[in-house]
Amino acid sequence: MRLGSIKHLSLLYPRPREGEEIPVQFIDMEKKIAAWSPEIRKTLYFDSFEQAEGLKRIREVFVLRVYNWYRDGQSIIELTNDERMQFEDIFNKFLLYRGEIMYRRKKEGRRYKNYFVLVDDSYSKKNVNEWLLAERL
Repeated sequence: MRLGSIKHLSLLYPRPREGEEIPVQFIDMEKKIAAWSPEIRKTLYFDSFEQAEGLKRIREVFVLRVYNWYRDGQSIIELTNDERMQFEDIFNKFLLYRGEIMYRRKKEGRRYKNYFVLVDDSYSKKNVNEWLLAERL
């Protein structure tokens, strides 16, 4: 892939197209209240519903912070409860079997759903320099 073709994958809020995937490493996850601010045209995150008063599309989400290998830094993925449970299943398998977690999106109806897949990383162990994730953050 050329750098120009993966630019949308290396953003703070990556949005892979159908058929694309991003290798990610889990950092942390928080339960937040998300709301759209029309004035600044951005989604804002709060700890309680009262703080989001007067904003639009108020909803409860899980904010997943990951290390995005295309970005070479942190990215944020907003998950619904179903998507969170699917991520936790994949993460538990990752803890047991190791491998690499890949982030994908798939169109279902009019919306895109986030998916995570665990792939075998045995091919990527050749000629790899070891370093700690904390060194990169």
